[in-house]
Formats: sequence, structure tokens, C-alpha cells
Amino acid sequence: MGSRFVLEDVPPITGNEHADILLDALSIALCYSKDELPGRFGGGVFNTFSGFTGRGWLVGFDDASYYWERHGVSNPNANFAASSVEAYLTHADTMADAFRFVDRAPEFLWNQGCAHPVDPAQAAGFMGMSRMADGPAIRQYVTGYLVSRRSPVIALLHLPGVGAVDMTLLTGYESGGDIILGRSLLQGLGTDNSGEYGYFRLPDWEREVLAVVGIGEERKTEWEKHPCFIAIGNCLKCARSYTEGTRHYGLAAYDAWERALLDDECIAGVDDETVSRRLLYHSMTAGSIACQKCFTAMPECWAPSMGVVDGLVRRASAGTSMIHGLMWDAWQAVGGYWRGAKDGDAEHRVRWEAPEELERFRDRAVRERAAAVIRRARKVDAQAIHDLEEAKDDWERCIGHGSDHPCPCWGSTVCARV
Repeated sequence: MGSRFVLEDVPPITGNEHADILLDALSIALCYSKDELPGRFGGGVFNTFSGFTGRGWLVGFDDASYYWERHGVSNPNANFAASSVEAYLTHADTMADAFRFVDRAPEFLWNQGCAHPVDPAQAAGFMGMSRMADGPAIRQYVTGYLVSRRSPVIALLHLPGVGAVDMTLLTGYESGGDIILGRSLLQGLGTDNSGEYGYFRLPDWEREVLAVVGIGEERKTEWEKHPCFIAIGNCLKCARSYTEGTRHYGLAAYDAWERALLDDECIAGVDDETVSRRLLYHSMTAGSIACQKCFTAMPECWAPSMGVVDGLVRRASAGTSMIHGLMWDAWQAVGGYWRGAKDGDAEHRVRWEAPEELERFRDRAVRERAAAVIRRARKVDAQAIHDLEEAKDDWERCIGHGSDHPCPCWGSTVCARV
């Protein structure tokens, strides 16, 4: 192994369209090393992953980010339902599903020497499918992978200077592996971005790694059930509505968002800086849900006996597209798409500098219009979930389970499904 190795111009993780950083990083890594994937999925590798794993249904609203000054939240993460340490650990099974869908073996390593401990109970699923490793083993795996496979490594990494953990792409190393190079959505102020192609540079990096994810050998997936049936189950699992502390998920997120917008006490008599950050989080939430719902594509059912099920799945998919459009309405109700968002500083990475929109946001009538849009989006999402539940129920009653061509009941006088 040489003292230095750098992959050429790995695409950045921008977060502009994809709120799910795990799937964004995985899509980039796969496409960097496997050119036929975009053609196989019509150019929508991320969309297909999002639909099959169900991760496109991970949406949330955090009261602590809206009432930021009460909770000390300087840089809210509107994508926490899909892109946060908690989300990655809670939905670790979706990572394995993504690899199954593209017929590749995953390689998961859990770093027992990481300086940033997590809840063992929450991490049990991730750890259970991972090989345990220490710092030196992590370095050996990453550096060897980069050189031998000529492809970036995905790492769940803490970036010092940013104070946050997220999925990153490791793209090279210097000084025999003492310094790692990579791409991160979070790189910017507080990180050394002097590596080639704008890669971040991080010394003493092994202790900052919670886990690494590598793309293993091709391994043909033997489907125990139809991929679309599995996708339906994944979507319903990820769409679950619940509240945990200040965080609300699924349909509960829309309810919490609406309540926050109509809370006059947190607007009236409050200084512009505080209210502007509420407006910023409102805009960020709309953007996160828009991205999650827009870039998700369900697999086709295909089986000729499953026309009803396929119709329900298609209608649910149309619902996600409609929610994407409604999130644009949520922006427009206040004044526009991100026109007031500006780069901030180390304390607040993004600031809002559009006084005319801030004044509109203070007007309850304006916020009522936005709240009405959110209620409508919730209704559409609830219908889509209901469609998937009905599709799953119909499919389970079918003797052929959508996998036999033609259906075993074909031509008989009795259909088990109806």
C-alpha cells in the first residue's frame, strides 16, 4: 500500500434533492464503480432504493428545532427521520434491503474503538449484521478497499469542528492512512476542505468512525416473496406514526407542524431573529418532505393476476408525487422557495434574510394558509398508506402471492383473493 491514494472526482453529497444521505451516498458509491446501474433503473438509482427500502416514507417534525431557542438548537436537521444517527441505527435493516435489491453483498464493520458511544439497545440491529473491528482494523479495511476496488467507502462518521455525525464517502488517504479524505454534506465551516477535488481532510480519523459500509461481491438475491410485496411492507414500516420526545414521525409530523405554525404565542412580541429561525425550519421541513416524497419509486407488481394490487400501489405512488407538489404550496403560502436562506456562520450554518417574507410569516392568516396545505398533505399521505395496507392485505390473500404466472386460481370459478 502506498503512502497516498486518491479517487478521482467522486461526486459530492449535496442534499439539494436527496434528503436521505445514506441512500445518496450508497447511490454515488454504486454508480461510481458499477456503470450499468443507472441504465438498469432508468437513471433513478436513488429513487428505486428509496421505494424498495421504504425509506422515502421517513418524514418528521421536531418541536425542538421550531422552538429552537428553548432547546438550544443552533443548526436543526429537518431530515432527522431519515438522516441521523438514530435513524440509521433504528432502520439498519433497510441498508441490507438496499444491497439485496441490487444483488450485492454488504460489508458492515462496527468500530468498537469509536470515541462517540451510542445507545447499545438502539444499535443492536446494526451491530448484529456487522463485523466487530477496532481502529487499526478499520484503517486496514478502508485503505485496502479504496486501492483494490477503486470505489469510495461509506462511513458513519463524526466530523470534528461540525459536531455532528452523518454518512460520508471516504475517497482517499494520505500519509499511509494517517489522514483520510472524503465527501460530506456537513463539510464547510469548521472542516479542512483542502483535499483534491474539494475533499475534506481528517487526521486521527479512526476514532471518529462509528461504522463503515462497503459494497461486496455480486450475489444473486433469491426472493422469498415478490420484491413489490417486500417494498410495500417496508413502506408501511417506515411510515409508522409516532412521537418520541420532541420528535414526531409519519402522520404525527404533519399534526405537530400544523400546531407549531398556529402557535401565535411563539410569534407575537418575539424578536425577528427568533421568528426567522422558525420560518427557516418551516421551509426546511417542507423541503425535506418534498425530497422524500418526490424521489421514491415503487417496484412494479408485474403479475397478471395482481391488477387490483398494482392499481393500489400506483395510486399510493401518485400520492407521494402529490405531496411533493403540496410542499411547494407550503413554501408559496409564505412567499417563495428558499429566497431568504443565506449562508451563515459557525453558530448558525444557515440564516434567513428576507424581511418581507418574515413579515408575512408573522401574519396568522398566512400561516393558516400554510397549515391548510399541511392538513391536505397529511390527508393524501394517510390515503397512500391506506392504499398500501389494502394492497398488502389483498396480496396476502392471493394463493399465488403475485409470484406465480399465471395465478393458481386462473380459469377457476373461485378466486381466494375475492
